[in-house]
Amino acid sequence: MKRTLSLVLCAAALLASAGPVRADLYARLQGIYALPTGTSYSGSVGFGIAAGWELDPRFSLELGLRNWSLKSAGSVDGLSLGKLNVLPVEVALKARFPLGEKLTAFGEAAAGYAIHSFKLDEDLVDDYDSVGFEIDETCNGGLAVRLGAGIELVLSPKMSLDFTAGYTLLKGSGEWSITDVHSGETASGMLTGLSFDTLTLSLGLKIALSGPGKNQ
Repeated sequence: MKRTLSLVLCAAALLASAGPVRADLYARLQGIYALPTGTSYSGSVGFGIAAGWELDPRFSLELGLRNWSLKSAGSVDGLSLGKLNVLPVEVALKARFPLGEKLTAFGEAAAGYAIHSFKLDEDLVDDYDSVGFEIDETCNGGLAVRLGAGIELVLSPKMSLDFTAGYTLLKGSGEWSITDVHSGETASGMLTGLSFDTLTLSLGLKIALSGPGKNQ
């Protein structure tokens, strides 16, 4: 009994004294809620994964990807009714500002390329098909730039929890076509200057993989 109590007290003391998680290499897993700024799109939940390298106690570099989908309501100068899958692959620089033994504020800036995949609404496709037309629409990837800030809370010497609010600038382009199945004639065009700017709120878990992984 005394041994068990001693172990519990030691674990509690370790958590209480844990400072910001330090690691030469670390992994980060995120749950994301994406809220697009454009009125033609609605958001969804998604995920993110990243590998990071701490350059020093204040700065770290991350390579990661995030994924979510946007539902398009359809617009004249944008995508038609359907679902857009967004997959930004980014390199991020993070700056940390300790607020106490267990709490750290941070800011981050990221840039990369977003891979887009668009699927037309099945009912819309069926409607065109019922009157003898085939419709197709694609969306190409584009630049992704993100700014964010958040708070990191230490859970143990090797793990921490973080909350991040960010704004991602997402660009893209696309193509559309409508084909008369009887005559074979096709009308087509380009979609340029597409914007899928999105506000993201994320909850992440950081896990130390190598390095100090303890108070510095």
